[in-house]
Amino acid sequence: MKSIKTRLLIRVSLLLVILFIINQILEYKSFREINIYHAKNQSSIVAEMVRDSLTTLMDIGQIDKREIFLKNIRMNKRNIEEIRVIRGEKVIKQFGKGNPYEQIRSPEEKMVLETGEPFEKLEESIDRVSYILIIPYKAVPKGKIDCLKCHNVDAGDVLGAIYIKTDLTEIRASSLQNLIGTSIVSLVIFIATIFVIIKFFQPYTEFFSRLKKGLARAKEGDFTKRVFINTNDEAKEVADTYNETMDKLCNTLTSIEKKVSYLIGETPGKSTNALKDTYRIVDELVKIYNLKKIVEKDASKEDIYMRLRKLMRDMNIKKYSIYEVDYEKNRLIDIDESVKWCKDVVFTNADKCRVKRTGSEVISEEYACVCPNFINCEDGEAEELFSCIPIYVGGRVGIILQLVYSREEKEEIKHKMPFIEAYLREVAPVIEAKSYMEKLRKQSLVDQLTGVYNRRFLEELGPKITAYALRKNIVVGVLMVDVDYFKQVNDQYGHTVGDAVLKKVASIIKNNVRQSDIVVRYGGEEFLVIAIDVQKGDSEKIAEKIREKVEQSSISAEGVTLKKTVSIGVSEFPVDSDKFWQCIKYADIALYKAKEEGRNRVVRFQHEMWENEEY
Repeated sequence: MKSIKTRLLIRVSLLLVILFIINQILEYKSFREINIYHAKNQSSIVAEMVRDSLTTLMDIGQIDKREIFLKNIRMNKRNIEEIRVIRGEKVIKQFGKGNPYEQIRSPEEKMVLETGEPFEKLEESIDRVSYILIIPYKAVPKGKIDCLKCHNVDAGDVLGAIYIKTDLTEIRASSLQNLIGTSIVSLVIFIATIFVIIKFFQPYTEFFSRLKKGLARAKEGDFTKRVFINTNDEAKEVADTYNETMDKLCNTLTSIEKKVSYLIGETPGKSTNALKDTYRIVDELVKIYNLKKIVEKDASKEDIYMRLRKLMRDMNIKKYSIYEVDYEKNRLIDIDESVKWCKDVVFTNADKCRVKRTGSEVISEEYACVCPNFINCEDGEAEELFSCIPIYVGGRVGIILQLVYSREEKEEIKHKMPFIEAYLREVAPVIEAKSYMEKLRKQSLVDQLTGVYNRRFLEELGPKITAYALRKNIVVGVLMVDVDYFKQVNDQYGHTVGDAVLKKVASIIKNNVRQSDIVVRYGGEEFLVIAIDVQKGDSEKIAEKIREKVEQSSISAEGVTLKKTVSIGVSEFPVDSDKFWQCIKYADIALYKAKEEGRNRVVRFQHEMWENEEY
């Protein structure tokens, strides 16, 4: 693309060249017209002089000396190349043909004699220029010249003509010299004009060139370019306005950057395009704000984890894991469980996780195996890098977001990290609130004394167990366990010892059922065991195992050591009934039967024990 300076020079030069050519054409034409006019005027004067002289010679009887007269005219007028007097037809009839040079030589001469109209012609060639003028002589009957005295003609008849050929070669040469001189002068003026224009416009062309570069950089988001011009006109005003605009843009973007840094806790990565950086920053802040509003309305932590997964997809992070710290069992829980980037040891011992142990972010960019339990870490080297970011819940690490990426993605992740951490800071309080709510809900469903579930939990779980068992076509064992002679313990040793007995019995029951089975404190000293998916008839075996373990155990509290027994009633759903709560009632009926038969025993429900038709 041509610069404004080049375009200006081309246009001005083209204009000056056109003006120069027009001027030279007009000047040449003017010279030519002047010379032709001069030759024509001279020829007319000579023609008049010849006519008057010939008339005089005729009057004095010296007409035979006309050749000498014409010769003298040619000699005195250097540029007259040829001069002849041509006799007309009536003169020839009266006086004869005369000399050979007085006879008609060309059609033009004949035409003048016939029409009585003058004729002129310019003959031009490379080396010669001639002007030819043929003027007719007509008979004049009055004045000093009375042609009718000597000629037998009527007034106005053409007597003859004079042929004058003027040489304009020297005049043309002189005109060309003058033209060359004026051309040289014009060329000098042209060069001087171009020089003045260049000098005058140079500051402006340089200014516009700098302004163009500055605007091009501004288009790419770089507002650091400034332009200056040493003039006191509109161009300086434009430069000042441009510089002020760039200063305001820079200050505004810097202010935005500082505020964003304050909001997200650190300065986000920057590129060479400040405008795109600002747009990206504002866009991310809007997303952070929207995410916070959304997660605040989510029902559970699982919904928030779903938001985090979407966030990773939106930020084009393909390899990641979300871990939850289980402090009760001191282990990490992989929320997704699809791909694990940590060794199995951290899922059984959370202290092996460097993030959980130190409470700070762990990045492997400088030290490849800063955490030796990263799955790809072998011999102090790792093919991939990782960043583990803690999310604090209740003043301690509750959740860990782990990003895994290649070395080629290092800079990209570095730019994204401030925004990811900002997202997590906004999500953390919501996760903490949801965790507290889940904890409170769990506490409301768990018996605080024994640590097993309470009847409220059973009421929520009952319909789910019913639907699950019927859908899977499985048997659910229902065991109603009661501590024998428990009231005597409270009466004799006090409630503290009684509470210790309940805790011990609950612990024995929990330790002798499967993890999938459910233990509920059903009443004061009653416990309900829900054995999920058992073989028909195996419920009694589970109950007998519990009974034996309780009988074999000793309970110590407040300096007292006791041995206690339990009575257990057993039913099975849907073997005994297709109604879950009716099976619980059947187990309770079987429990009373065990107490009637002497306690410390297991009794399987039989339908003859139930007198009512329906629960």
